[in-house]
Amino acid sequence: MVAFHFNIFFLPQARLPFVGRGYLAVDLFFLLSGFVMAHVYGRELAENRQAHWFRFAMARFARIYPLFALTTLAMIGTQVLSGMDIRFVSFSNRALILQPFLLQQWTGLSWNYPSWSISTEAEAYFFFIFAAGFLVTGKRPGLMGLICVALLLALCVVKDGTLNLYSGPSALIRSLSEFSLGAILYRAHSRPEKLDRKWAALLAILLCWLGAETSFDLPIVGAFACFIYYFVNSSTEGLGWILNSPAAIALGNWSYSIYLWHAPTHYAVMALLRAAGHPVADIDKWSARLLAAVTALAVVGVGAVSYRYFETGARKSLKGVVSGSLHLRMA
Repeated sequence: MVAFHFNIFFLPQARLPFVGRGYLAVDLFFLLSGFVMAHVYGRELAENRQAHWFRFAMARFARIYPLFALTTLAMIGTQVLSGMDIRFVSFSNRALILQPFLLQQWTGLSWNYPSWSISTEAEAYFFFIFAAGFLVTGKRPGLMGLICVALLLALCVVKDGTLNLYSGPSALIRSLSEFSLGAILYRAHSRPEKLDRKWAALLAILLCWLGAETSFDLPIVGAFACFIYYFVNSSTEGLGWILNSPAAIALGNWSYSIYLWHAPTHYAVMALLRAAGHPVADIDKWSARLLAAVTALAVVGVGAVSYRYFETGARKSLKGVVSGSLHLRMA
């Protein structure tokens, strides 16, 4: 996703290879999010929503909001100091007003533009409070899954095969459908009678081929679901050891910080180079690729530091506040 955004908003002349459909990383995120939420919170919300919704909502707030607020403030500060625009990104006052409420998706790409997906993710959490019973324990999960696939197919048909939808109702349908599919996938994984994971891997490969041969993104989303089913709880089989390696675990921990810091970081680089009299638009292809690589490494470093010294601390502090609030509610 970082490379995909660099190709569009930072250094388009670099023409970074193999990232043309990098926007689909967000679809993998939505599927994983639904799967994990169903695993961690699904049963308790399904059985007693009234008793558990507040803890769920506050835990999710502690997870996503502090870093979102910090990175958005960083973007605002850089924009105020530099006055520089980014193509396709709005720095309007209307968009700014919606940022604190996590409603920025409804104005298109704005300010810390990757955070549109955090907006729809927050809406998916709200949806899950009321839909957990249907998704996790409800009848006919297969039918629910087919409805989600049908909605995604409709989006693809209307949008010429793409799921690169990041604003308004289409972005919300995209995220809610995939979040729901992730929760239903968790149900399939939890069943005593499971599909042989080798068949899931073969189906994933077939869907990847189909997605590559066509202009439709939906087969790639299906492949993501199959890969999740294959790899979950895999520690030593196949490529599972890679996903459980220290490097992969560290990158997973840093991923949220990397995602939200990459736009403010490349924006700051653009502003600094322009102030030095070397705007990025004047850089040639290979120099642009080198700058993109160096900036990407810087983003990973910033993400690691952010996770260690801000994200985890802010989350723990807010969870402490939540625990105190829960004790007061129960008193």
